[in-house]
This record gives sequence, structure tokens and C-alpha cells, in this order.
Amino acid sequence: MPAFDWKAAAKKQFTEEHLHLFELVKGGLLPFEEATWRQASELAQKNHGREVFDVTKLQPYYEAAISLCTFVVANGGIDFGKRQPEIYRWKGAPTALLALCALMLFVSDWDMNAAIAAFAKLLSTPEPSDLALGNVIGLNPFHEYGAWRLIIASAEVAANSPNGLDYSARLAAIETALREQHRQWKEHQP
Repeated sequence: MPAFDWKAAAKKQFTEEHLHLFELVKGGLLPFEEATWRQASELAQKNHGREVFDVTKLQPYYEAAISLCTFVVANGGIDFGKRQPEIYRWKGAPTALLALCALMLFVSDWDMNAAIAAFAKLLSTPEPSDLALGNVIGLNPFHEYGAWRLIIASAEVAANSPNGLDYSARLAAIETALREQHRQWKEHQP
């Protein structure tokens, strides 16, 4: 095959050989935006060797807040930007909305129906005379949540990787082995 892609074949074989690593993050809905990956890298470097809070403990609360965000944007009549609510699980919700939804859930004892009712009540109040008055606290329990999830998933993969797994070196070795297997096979063909 003149257009055979050796690099793609090496990636496929790598995936098959290390399927257990992919199983670690399967279903984890890891964010894929470049900014989140960059943020994860910065956080990992900044906090290397330090004990940090394990954000996976927040997973059910984060999921509830994202669900409320999705519901509010779809049904609340508020414009929160171009990002469609159905992709909040992968790309995150707008920061202010996520913080507000987390607050609504918190004061509703994490009861989704009570939080929706509280949000409906909030939306029916008259507009404030000064929008700056509401900007008193900036607490968001899910700040950098996606980046921390990436760091945790990366640590799990690294911990379960054989010999510190150097991805690039392993792919190059697989490609070299595949090429050698092909060369040997070709020598034995009539």
C-alpha cells in the first residue's frame, strides 16, 4: 500500500497495547479545550509536590451545577453567550452562571427542584438599580475544576503506565518495529 500511514498504525497498536490506560479516563468527560489543558499544565507545575484538594470529591456537585446551568440557559430566557448549553459538560459553563447555579444548589441543599424554584423566583425579581451592587463576592467552588480533573486523570494514567511511559518514544519504537516486521514479511514473499 503506497499511502500506508505508519504513524497511524503505531498509534492504533499503542492504543491496543495500553487499553487499560484509556479505560482509566473513559467516561470521565475530560475537557478538551486547549485553554483548559494549558491551565492544567500551569496548575500542575505551580503545585508540583504540594498537597492539593482532590476535586473528584466535587464530581456529583459539579454535575448537578452543570445540569442546572444547562436547564437555566435552555429555559430561563437569559443570554449567556454563544456557547450552547448542551456542550457545557465538555467545555464548561460560563463562570458566573456556574457559580450562581452552585450557590442556588447549595442554598437548596443540592435539591435540583428546589434550586430551579429558587432560580425562577430570582428571575422574577425586578432588575436592580445598580448592577455593580451584586458583585460583592467572587466565590466559585468549581473554579479550575476542568483543569484539576485533567491533572488527576493524568496522574492516574501516569501511575498505571509501565516504566513512566514516554508516549513519543513508545510510538517511535512501535513504528520502527512495525516497519521491521513489514520488511521481514516482504523478504519472504515470492
